Amino acid sequence: MPPSLCPPAVLVVTEEAAESSRVAACVNAAGDQLLATHALTLPAALAALASATFDCVLVEVGAPDVAAAETAHAVRGRAGTAAIVLVVDDDGVVPASLDDLADLVLHRAELAGDWLRRLRRTVEHARVRAALRDAEATVSRLSGIVESVADAVFTTSVDGRVTTWNEGAERLYGYRAAEMVGADMAVLHPPGSDEPRRIRAMVQAGKAIQGLDTLRRTRDGRMAQVSISVSGMRGEDGTLDGLVVVARDISDRLELEAELVRQTMHDALTGLPNRSFLTYRLTQALAEGRRRDEPVAVLLLDLDQFRSANDVHGHLAGDRLLTEVAARLRALARPIDVIARIGGDEFVLVCPDTGVDAAGRMAELVNEAIGAPFQIEHRTLRVGTSIGIAVAPPLECDAETLLKHADAAMYEAKARGRARTQVFDPALARIAADQRLLAADLQAALDADALDLHYQPVIDLSTDRLVGVEALSRWQHPTRGDVPPSTFVPLAETHGFVAAMDRWVLDRACRDTAAALESGDLPAGTHVAVNLSARSLDDPDLIDTVAAALDRSGLPPSALVLEITETALLQNREAARTSLAGLRDLGAGVSLDDFGTGYSSLSFLRELPVTGVKVDRSFVRNVVDRPEDLAITEAIVRLARGLGLETIAEGIETAAQRDLLRALGCGRAQGFWWSPAVPMGHVSDTKPPARVTRLMRPAPVLPEHEELALAAQRRGPRRTRPDTTAVSTACCLRGGLEAGQAWLVLTTPARREEFARTLGPLHAAALGGGRLVELDAYETLRKVTGSDGRLDPTRYEHVVGAVLARLATAGTQVGVHAELGRVTRPLLSQQVSTELRTRLHEAGRLALEYGDHTADCAAHGPIADLHTADRFAADGSTAG
Repeated sequence: MPPSLCPPAVLVVTEEAAESSRVAACVNAAGDQLLATHALTLPAALAALASATFDCVLVEVGAPDVAAAETAHAVRGRAGTAAIVLVVDDDGVVPASLDDLADLVLHRAELAGDWLRRLRRTVEHARVRAALRDAEATVSRLSGIVESVADAVFTTSVDGRVTTWNEGAERLYGYRAAEMVGADMAVLHPPGSDEPRRIRAMVQAGKAIQGLDTLRRTRDGRMAQVSISVSGMRGEDGTLDGLVVVARDISDRLELEAELVRQTMHDALTGLPNRSFLTYRLTQALAEGRRRDEPVAVLLLDLDQFRSANDVHGHLAGDRLLTEVAARLRALARPIDVIARIGGDEFVLVCPDTGVDAAGRMAELVNEAIGAPFQIEHRTLRVGTSIGIAVAPPLECDAETLLKHADAAMYEAKARGRARTQVFDPALARIAADQRLLAADLQAALDADALDLHYQPVIDLSTDRLVGVEALSRWQHPTRGDVPPSTFVPLAETHGFVAAMDRWVLDRACRDTAAALESGDLPAGTHVAVNLSARSLDDPDLIDTVAAALDRSGLPPSALVLEITETALLQNREAARTSLAGLRDLGAGVSLDDFGTGYSSLSFLRELPVTGVKVDRSFVRNVVDRPEDLAITEAIVRLARGLGLETIAEGIETAAQRDLLRALGCGRAQGFWWSPAVPMGHVSDTKPPARVTRLMRPAPVLPEHEELALAAQRRGPRRTRPDTTAVSTACCLRGGLEAGQAWLVLTTPARREEFARTLGPLHAAALGGGRLVELDAYETLRKVTGSDGRLDPTRYEHVVGAVLARLATAGTQVGVHAELGRVTRPLLSQQVSTELRTRLHEAGRLALEYGDHTADCAAHGPIADLHTADRFAADGSTAG
């Protein structure tokens, strides 16, 4: 029930008992119109006021004297908002002080009249005053809050006139309250804005606006970014009386958000968009290109030689180089182009309205710009770029797929050599998909222990004795057959499980070698060399891993040599130094593989705890014919000897190479001259090769000082000498063809003409009878080269394998004369030449024979049967 309809709660204070008090009698007579509580003394009244709330205190004071005033004052102090009604004697004059204390003063005689109505009115007035005081207090508190908050708070009438304006509004908008109260709030909106009308319409519909980010015009004319909330003020009847607007300046917040977005979507070093932002912008460009029927080109750039420059000159120089590259790309790009950095040394250029031809021209400009020297910290640095191009259309794909296509094209360009450009071809996508499938199969084979290890003998050049083996992984795919390490090892590196493969090889090699040493299959003191990748070298658990493998196998630590490439060492010098020191503490040897092909300094080599260096096959291959390679090889051997390190030459394939390395003082060697990598059980069968005939008779064994003199002469200017090779080789061919053999000749057109002249009618008869097939060496290498720059097994079988199979049916035996070293025209990859030689070696099932020397050639002596093809030359000599 509302308070106005409830009977007033009255505390009746009398000095006489209720039955003798006239005031008490009148109150009792009122019945249920009053809720009366009686108190006979002032202390009792005060106690009642302390414990209960009353609407009215009716006090019978008698004479209106000082005692009456004190009583009224005491009651007023405890009554709170209750109305004070005093009843005084009829003949008393009420002083002003007493009148001020009471809300109503009644004489006793007035109790006979309508005193109850007057009391009710007094109570209602007291209630109204109390409510008003509460409202004023609430308003005062709210005003204080409104004025104290930093936000702008103001109210308006329904028609948009400002009615209140706090200090926060003055700070935000610049207008003082005196200027804005009564003004139209439209002055705060941008010119022509329809927002005030829409806001009023929403509020009139009973909707509140919360956190609307918008613009407001300030007194100085600038546009402030604000977030506003608007609610309606309604009267008791629900009619909208006005609006309450709260506005907050969000300029700082938006700047922070923009900075966070910029940091999230841009590369911190170069300031270029990162991959996330690139994908967004490329998606936009493709949509716009489809709408306008215009092509969009993506150029993905990978810097050549950047890692080496970064390792040699330090990360600060590398960072400066990247920022300079970004600056040059910005200078080349058009305003509509997008440049992004998506990886360590990978950049992307998105060129709208650019077809394939135009993208190629842009790639040329990029190569020219990036290929120019960089001046970094008083150093001159040079890098190149491998660029992959993908253009849509003709490609139809989304942003991510187009980037993948450009990436595949870039890797194809890199496989073909440095500073190359490759436009994406759908075949590249198939290759990439095939690589992913092959990687998954490799991972499964590793998990299932389905890989194998072969071991290539390491020979002491001074004694021709076996002193070690190198463990090399092999993979026989269930459907693809033999997959070469040059294919599957990079796959393991790319897909992140090369360290797991290292651990598998290490464990298996230790077990195999320990068993072979115990059984006597390997002579005592033989070591096994195991290759470690850069990923393994960075592994903090490497030392524990090696120690555990040695413990499980029982192999002595001195019988284990870990081979680490120069490039792997340079990737993290400190981690490498720590790992190598730990391996040496175990007692294992450490050999630096591929030495001379990287960028390490001689001082770095001196600081490393290594026990040996390997002369890379790229120097050994042409050490006999190229003075430059001879000089490098001799320098490596001398350097290693001066540092007390063992030297191992790899890739020895001819007697001339072997003899020269021995003369230079190289201690150990390995290569096809002795044996390819074979299962551990066959290593002990390795014997020095018994050659059929010699192209040129071997030089006699010279004293050491004469050997060194010969080596010095070879480093001098190259002299032109008569080419007797054609005559010698042709004589071998003659003997073989006359004996009913079939021959495959791989050489240059000029050499084939020499063979034809020397053989005379026998040449034409052998060709006509199908016992002689001549192939152009360059065209053969080109045809067997896959798109990844390596020998493609399918193409090999089609181009070479089929020829060998046909020759096997045409003659009693098959010989191969391959002069691959004479090919000087550029190929996708020189690696394919070595791989083709390896394939020819593996063709032993065709009874492959060799005729690379001319001993007893004049008599056309019988060629000893060789059941397997286990040797052939690396240069221009006759070999299989």
